[in-house]
Formats: sequence, structure tokens, C-alpha cells
Amino acid sequence: MNEEEVIIGSGAKNDTKTTPLKTEESNHENKMEPTIVDLESHFPKSSSNEDFLRKILEMPEEKLIPWEECTLPSKGVYYGWPDGVVMVKAMGQAAEKVLATQRLAQSGQSIDYLFRECCKFPNTFDPADMLLGDRVFLLYYLRGITHGNLYEFLISCPDCDASATHKYDLNDLASTIKWADASLGREPFRVVLPYITKATGREVYVGLKFLRATDANEMLSQRKFRKQNFSRPANTVRSGGAMPSQRNKAKQDNSIDETLSDNLEKMIINVMGISDAMAIKAFVSKLHSTDTATIREWMRENSPGIDTTVLITCPSCDHEFRAELPISESFFRPTKS
Repeated sequence: MNEEEVIIGSGAKNDTKTTPLKTEESNHENKMEPTIVDLESHFPKSSSNEDFLRKILEMPEEKLIPWEECTLPSKGVYYGWPDGVVMVKAMGQAAEKVLATQRLAQSGQSIDYLFRECCKFPNTFDPADMLLGDRVFLLYYLRGITHGNLYEFLISCPDCDASATHKYDLNDLASTIKWADASLGREPFRVVLPYITKATGREVYVGLKFLRATDANEMLSQRKFRKQNFSRPANTVRSGGAMPSQRNKAKQDNSIDETLSDNLEKMIINVMGISDAMAIKAFVSKLHSTDTATIREWMRENSPGIDTTVLITCPSCDHEFRAELPISESFFRPTKS
């Protein structure tokens, strides 16, 4: 899931079953359900409305919205934490203000601010340095403990194009958690590239790291820059500039999705021990598809996080298809019963 890409949909009446794809590692920790604190003993039934309200206003916020423990899929292995435990609380007014601030949403910073408001990280840790898998998990976890485990979203069938509302139990995500494997050692991880190794007769390897939020934000900025840079009107003419046909060709050439290359350039931090950024960029551009597939598969198998791919049955044509669990406009609202 790309946390910067939000799928917006309006309500529909059809409810259909959404089945999570299971992984071999099953886990029932980190239940994504609201914790309602028992405060009855603090509010005698005989008290007046004025006394009742006064006690609420005097009560510390952590009493009303308590902190609880949550274990990240990375287990803190890549942050120097002993157990990967983060203290979290359900979203309140301050968090809602963050989510409603357009400036933060447009800059991609709203999730970082949300985490700072609703999470306590060890050792003044910056949430922007979290692994992407941890961030996705934590975002769903906060939604679950705030608005409940049932999440309703709109999605279209790729076969018949019909749109329908589906419900998903976020607790099913717990069974898809891929926990960090400490036996892999520390970053960078040494991965041998099969094609270029065989072609050159010399073992060629790269040093990989897991992607962080800072990497995603940088790639987002790069994509925005490329989009702005190549979105000038076709009839714009500059003195000494290229002919219109040449400019149009340049726009077409640069319309190619660079996400794959961007990801690889962020994942690879050295080639056979050489960490020069320009050399890595040039190396990535020459990679055989077999070698890039090897890198992607290694990351898929070893990156801590959750599997947000779900199996959906279309109510109109009974077609089954897999899709990413979207973050729609209803994500930060309770599901209607």
C-alpha cells in the first residue's frame, strides 16, 4: 500500500464477503479493537450533571483515552529497540485536526504528525524513520483501536466494472504479519544477482536496506517534480528550445513510470561495497530483469509488515479478484452497523 495514494469512494448498499490472504506465519496478537476504559467508579450515579461534567474536565486525557502496548512487525530490530513495543492510543480531537489539515495532507506529512500524536516511541525515535511495513501496520492498528475492527470501503470489479461496498475485519491482518527475522543480521543485506554473476563469471552482489518513510517521501517528491517538469503546454515555444515534435517525444519518454527504478535506487545502498549514488543509479539502469526480480522477491519474502492484499467476490458477477485494501475516505470513520 502506498500511503500517499488515497482511493476515494462514496457509499453503496451491497455488502460482500472479503477474505484475507493468509501467510504461513499466523499470529493472533495486536488485536485491532477499541479499548473502552471502565470509569464507572469515578462517576457516582447520584452525581449531578454539573459534577459529572466537572469530573470529566478534571480527568487527565490518558484516563479517558488510555495508552496501550503494540508490537511492530520489525520487533524493533532495525531501530535498536529490545522488543519493538510502541505505546499507542486511540485518535482524539488533536489527531482529527491533523488529518483535517490540508497542508499536511498535501505534503505527505499528516501520517507522521498522526503518529507523533498517538504513539510513544522509545528513545525519541522519529516516525519518519520507520520501515514502511511498520508504518502501514501501525496506521491500520490506530484505525482499529479507534473506530473498530470492521472497515467498510468501496471498490470496483475489474471484470464487470460494478462498484460495491465491502466489509473487512482488520483483525484478520494479524494473521498476515511477517515478523522480522533477526537471523538475517543487520543492514545492508547481501544479495547475489544471478544473471550478471553468470554472465561475467564473477559473483556480483548488492547491499540492500528496507525502505523507510523518508525514502517514500523522497520518491514522492521526485515524481511530483517530474510531473511538473514535463507538464508544460505543447505549444509553449522557447528561444533556442526544441521543436514541438521533439518536446512531445520528450514528454512521452518521461511519462514512463519510474517507480520501479526509484525503489531499487533506494533499496540498494552499495554494489559490491561501492556506495556511490551515481554509480548505483547507472548500475540499476543496466540490470537484467532476472536480477531486479531477485531483489524484489528477496524484499517481499523478508520485509517485516502485513499483507494488505485481500480476496474479494463481486456481488454482481461473482468474479473473485485480489486487490490492495484501500485507504478510502471512510478509513478514519466508524463503520455503520
